[in-house]
Amino acid sequence: MCTTAAKPCEWNLQLPQINPETVKLSNAPRKARISDVNAMSALINEFASARIMLARGPLYLYQSIQDYMLITAQIDNKETVVACGGLHVLWEDLAEIRSVAVHPALQSRGLGKLLINALRKNAKSIGVNHLFVFTLAPKFFTSVGFTQIEREQIPPVVWAECSKCPKFYKCDEIGMMQHL
Repeated sequence: MCTTAAKPCEWNLQLPQINPETVKLSNAPRKARISDVNAMSALINEFASARIMLARGPLYLYQSIQDYMLITAQIDNKETVVACGGLHVLWEDLAEIRSVAVHPALQSRGLGKLLINALRKNAKSIGVNHLFVFTLAPKFFTSVGFTQIEREQIPPVVWAECSKCPKFYKCDEIGMMQHL
C-alpha cells in the first residue's frame, strides 16, 4: 500500500473477472473517490492499451477525481469499479466528457449511457450549456445525443487542452458536441 506521494506504489492494473449473468451492479452512478483511482486507472488504461482512448495515470486521476463518476458492482463481496467517465469544465459554457470506459464484459448493457446521463445532469446543474468530446467511438456518442463537428468548429479553448496531448500532431479522434 502506498502511504506517501514520494514512495513508489505497486499498481494492480488487472481488470477483475466478471460474469455478466450474475454480477450485481450499483443502482446509479456515484462520484469517484480517492480509493477508486487504482481501479479507474486499470479500466481506462485497458482501453488505452488498445489505442481506443488516452491513458490516464494515477496522478492525473487524483488531481481530477472531482470530475469523475463511476458505476460499481459487487464482486467477491467487494465494491468494484466497472465503468467510469469524467466531466471536465473547459470554460464558462463548455465542458468535455473524458475517459468513458465500461468493463469489456459489461458493454452493451446501457452503462455508458447511464454514465453520460449522470455527467449531463451534473453539467446542467453547474450551468454548462455545451458538452464536447473527442472520441474514437462516434456511434456511441451519436446514440447519446452528440453530433460530429468539423475541426474548424472546435472551440479555441479545446485546442489549448489539446496542446498537452501526446496525439496533438497526429490526432485521429473525432470532435463531437451536444447542446444542453
